[in-house]
Amino acid sequence: MPVEEGRTSVGDEMTPRERLLATAAFEPTDRPVRTETIGFWPETLERWHSEGLPPEINEDVSAYLYSGFDPQLPVPLGADKHPGFDPVFEEEVLEEDERFTVKRDISGSTVKVLKDGASTIPAWLDSPVKDSESWDAIKPRLDPVTPGRLEVAKALIEFDAERNWPLCAYFTGLFGTHRHLLGFNRLMIAYKRQPDLLHEISTHWVALWKGVFAGLASMRRPEMASLWEDMCYLNGPMIGPRVFEEFMSPYYHELIGFLKGELDIPIIGLDTDGRCTELIPLFVRAGVNMLWPFEVQAGMDVLQVRRDWPRQFVIWGGMDKRALANGRAAIDAEIERVVPPMLARGGYIPAIDHSVPPDVPFADWQYFLDRVRMVGGGRGD
Repeated sequence: MPVEEGRTSVGDEMTPRERLLATAAFEPTDRPVRTETIGFWPETLERWHSEGLPPEINEDVSAYLYSGFDPQLPVPLGADKHPGFDPVFEEEVLEEDERFTVKRDISGSTVKVLKDGASTIPAWLDSPVKDSESWDAIKPRLDPVTPGRLEVAKALIEFDAERNWPLCAYFTGLFGTHRHLLGFNRLMIAYKRQPDLLHEISTHWVALWKGVFAGLASMRRPEMASLWEDMCYLNGPMIGPRVFEEFMSPYYHELIGFLKGELDIPIIGLDTDGRCTELIPLFVRAGVNMLWPFEVQAGMDVLQVRRDWPRQFVIWGGMDKRALANGRAAIDAEIERVVPPMLARGGYIPAIDHSVPPDVPFADWQYFLDRVRMVGGGRGD
């Protein structure tokens, strides 16, 4: 049977907001936070519709609720789709053939995508910023006081007048912003040939998010501000610590110092795939105190990360998603490997290490949820 929508366990004394804040502070909780994945592949939900998932559960938010995740108020401010544009670009098809479409997407980038709708990474062809002139042309889309920028946040805050759910704002990190604007290839060259342009963009990035978060905090202080970066891959970070310290650290320190010091936002989260071990010290030094998703196939071992960093940040994730496609014995083994020792150390949110892929049967996803919650029990201290 599906978990009741929005339901926490019977007899809970903590609200979802209280539970998340206590977890972030390494304090006792009534039970662990229930957010066992960052998302679902569209093909996963399509498969599950033939295996018992109701057809109206067709995107991440409805799947979160159906799966009984702890509810939150998610404020989308940019992240993986664009760097916080308001307005975004209108999508425009530039050319197409039987297999591919070349289009301008909402970030202003020109990309080539498969026409069959498969979840693959688009092939990048061009991005909107090439020099100071093109940067100046696009800058008005990154105005912190654009009317309507916080309309979603306003509606969510009004919905949760009793403040039982955490307000979590998701925005585009600095590497993510540079990559959206210049494209990955051009960005790598710009570190050497256009450093002044990158510093100019970075200065504006700080001003943008200071303004946006000040406006948000005037309505209600968020419990979490979370940066989307995705700046690591299978073997390590896309930029090394030296480049990070030159082009990112000063701006991270300024913005995160403002968010934590001036606005008193308690949780600063950061999402990066891949092997991020080399960058963790720099994230922590800048004030990040929650990280995810810790991909096992990239060599991330949350047990070792917690030994290295006992109480510096919340760990969300770290269970190998591939186990969910390998049968229930594999699921049990992965849960037992990670969940009990991590909960015993505190500051842990049990979850797999990325989105649920389409090779996972619906019944085994439900089994995973039941097992991980049973193993977690009421422990969270």
